Formats: sequence, C-alpha cells, structure tokens
Amino acid sequence: MAAPAASELSALRRFTRRYLQYGTVALLGVLLLIEGAGPWLVEWFRATPGSQLWGRVPFAFFTFAVGLWTRLHLWVLLVPVVLALFRWADVRAGLKHGVGWMLAIGVPIAVVHVAIERGIFAVATLTREGIYPNFTTSFDFRAIDPYGIGGWQLAVFLVRRLIADYFTYFIVAALCFAYEHFARSREQEAQAQALQAELAQAQLQALRMQVNPHFLFNTLNAITVLVRGGETAKAGRTLRLLSDMLRATFQGVDVQTVPLREEIDLVERYLEIEEIRFEDRLRTEIDVDPAVSEVAVPYLLLQPLVENAVRHGIAPHAEPGTVRVTARPATTHGQKGVELTVADSGPGFSDPPEVLLDESEGVGLSTTKRRLDTLYGEAHALELGPAPDGGARVTIRIPCSPRDTLFPSETQREAPAAPAPSA
Repeated sequence: MAAPAASELSALRRFTRRYLQYGTVALLGVLLLIEGAGPWLVEWFRATPGSQLWGRVPFAFFTFAVGLWTRLHLWVLLVPVVLALFRWADVRAGLKHGVGWMLAIGVPIAVVHVAIERGIFAVATLTREGIYPNFTTSFDFRAIDPYGIGGWQLAVFLVRRLIADYFTYFIVAALCFAYEHFARSREQEAQAQALQAELAQAQLQALRMQVNPHFLFNTLNAITVLVRGGETAKAGRTLRLLSDMLRATFQGVDVQTVPLREEIDLVERYLEIEEIRFEDRLRTEIDVDPAVSEVAVPYLLLQPLVENAVRHGIAPHAEPGTVRVTARPATTHGQKGVELTVADSGPGFSDPPEVLLDESEGVGLSTTKRRLDTLYGEAHALELGPAPDGGARVTIRIPCSPRDTLFPSETQREAPAAPAPSA
C-alpha cells in the first residue's frame, strides 16, 4: 500500500537524520569527557600500581569502545556522501558502468576517512591510545604510537589504513546499494498506488462527463430524430457507440496504459456520436502514424482532451468547426517517443496556459498534467498553444517504454503513412 510504504521509508530517513544529528553531538561530548577527565584518571591509576583493577578494566574498555565508535561514526557520516556520488554517477545504469564508478569513488572516500580520522586522533590522544593499545610495526617490532612516527614509517602506516578503509568502503557501498534498492522499491510502490488513484479519478470523472444528463439527453434526442426520419441504421449505430464507450470505461478500471490504437478507437467512437449530434457543424480529422500505433499511452489520455475541444471549440458556435487528432514519432528529453496533438478551430484558450494547468476541477488539462507528471516525471512535455486554424491546440510528448518499437526501417519510413479513417 502507498501509505505504509511511504511511512516506512520516511521513518527510516527520520531515524538516520536524527542519529546523524544527536549521535554526532553525543560522540563529541564523550570525546570531550574522556580527553578532559581521562588524564587525571590515568595518573591516579599509575599512582596505585597493582590495585584499582575494578576501574582500570572498565576505563580501558570504555576508551577502546569510544575510539571504535569514532571510526565507525565517521563512516556513517560519509554514507550520505557515498549515496550522493552514486546518484550523481548513476551507478545503476549498467554493470560495467556501475562497477567502474564504484571502484573509483572508493579511493577519495577512503582518503577522506583516513584524513578525518587522523585529524581527530591527533587531538584526542587518549582515545587514540585506547584504540591502539599495543601498536606494533612490521619492521622493528617495538610498541610505539602510530601517530607519533614520521617519515616513511608514517607513510607505510597511512597506506595500510588507506587500504583497510578502501575495503571497508565496499561494506558501506553494499549498505548504500541496499538502501537505494529499498528506497526505490518503496517509492515505486507509492507511485503505483498514486497512479491507480489518478486513473480511478480520471475514469470516474470521464464517465460522469460522458453520462451526464445533458449528454444523454442530446444523444437520445439525436436517436429519436433518426428513428422518426427512418434512419434506423444510424440510430442503432449511435446506441452501439454509446454502449461501447460505457463498456470500455468500466472495463478499464485496472488498466494504466493501452496501445495508442485502442485509445484512438475510443476517441473515434466518441467523435462519431458527436458528428451525429452536430451533423454538418462538426468535422473530424484523425491522422496516426502507423509507427506509433502500438506505443503504450496512459488510458483515457486523449478522450477528455477531445471532449474539451468539442465542448469549448465547436458546441458554442453556429459555424462549422474541425477537431484534429494526430500522432507522430518524436523525441522528448533525448528519448524516442510519440507526439500527440488535439486541436480545434474554435476561439482558442480564454486563459493563460499556467492558469488552465493549475485548475483543480474536471478531467481535462489539470488532471492530464498530474497523470503525466506521476507517470513520466520530467521525461514528458505538455504544451498549450494556438492551432493552425486559430483555435486551441494541446500537444503531448511522452517517451516510449522499452518494449515499444519506434522509428521503423528506412524502407518503412519512405512509404507514405496512411492516415487513419476519420470518425
């Protein structure tokens, strides 16, 4: 469900953010406590050799635990940096690409960790001695302070730390990948639920607009006129078209995308009913490139836009008007896709595009924009403007899914595209 998924993800992020804030403050407080009171305790223990064992062991363990916590906390602080670099490099784009970037990112992360750790332990000397109680080099076997040596011995020590931190980085990288997978799966689940809600709203609103009393009255009145005039074939055809539209709306309850040809078929049925109602006042033109007829598009994407074109561009005027629907291959944001256009020859838009897109009522432009935003993010385009005949035009460009085939062979491109029959 969308709510549990979003709640689960937000709870994890909230816990991580609070730990980064309060955990850092707590660690700094503990380090100040050890470095402030620790030397006094050490002198007291040294003044009483062989005794005070009850205090020596807990103090040594506590100092070691704080030093280890410091090293691990530094990795926790670097996790957001690793996540940001992974997203910047898009390590999930491909196996070779991801592995290469993951190996490359580990080097500066390890260098940063070594540098910060050395800076902290150079100041917190007692905590450093707690985590390195008997440091021994590989060349003289003398117990020495690893941060007190110099020259090439210090270089060897730092290289060792760098190698160790580089391999530790892979554990952090694995945790980052696991978090990214968890976050994306929850976000996709929430997105799917949002799409279902938007689709249900569009279907109910489209059904309400199609079956409102005014529409039914006009359609049934047209059927009555046809029957009285002896045009029973047209009357029966109108009834079948109305029935098909209602059936298609109910059958698409769980459908999110359909092939473009099915969406065009629904538009043709609607326009044929309107042609019967308006007779010579309405002309329709539908031109679909065969190369995009199987492209998956959001269900009920075009029908509300076509209904708006008829309602606002044709119905209020006595002179004849035209509604045009076209579909062509296109490129949007660097991806192959399809361009869908719905235009009319009416007076055009009465308000600026930003006002029309922000309206919350109806299933026209505002709901279409929300559905496209939810389904495609920034990979789509929705443009409003004047039509060639001076009316309104709505242009939508959406990318194709990986299973869709677009842009056929050169031979197929050179063949003229046969327009779909008019409604």
